[in-house]
Amino acid sequence: MLKVRRHEIPENNGLNMTPLMDVIFQLLVFFVLTSSLARPTQIELNLPESSSGVKAAPDKRLVVTYRLQADQPEITLNARPMESLESLGPEMQSLAGGEKIPVDIQIDRGVPYQNVVAVIDAVRDAGFARFSLLTLARKSTPAP
Repeated sequence: MLKVRRHEIPENNGLNMTPLMDVIFQLLVFFVLTSSLARPTQIELNLPESSSGVKAAPDKRLVVTYRLQADQPEITLNARPMESLESLGPEMQSLAGGEKIPVDIQIDRGVPYQNVVAVIDAVRDAGFARFSLLTLARKSTPAP
């Protein structure tokens, strides 16, 4: 009886993942070691203490507050009520005394964006380019 041998062709299941995993593991070890060895450098700075009692002047700022009360706009400048946005500019200029001081614009959360842009435009038209936009904190109600 004659035996016929079959030559089996091995199936190619795709890419051999073993070398790829070796390379990835070596890269991982490399990055872990180099990142833990690199420490940020700090410059030690010993500043002398002041012998005089001169204190810096407090930062002068203008605070514009815009909020809606019963769907009516309420505008204040340094806690003083303003009649309209048109009166805001001249009042800001008189308080600043010709200086270009920073302005904090506090806006209520419920104010439409077009009104926010109108307040920013009024501040810029008054000649104040440095301003910060702040959101007013919600008034907390006491717990019962």
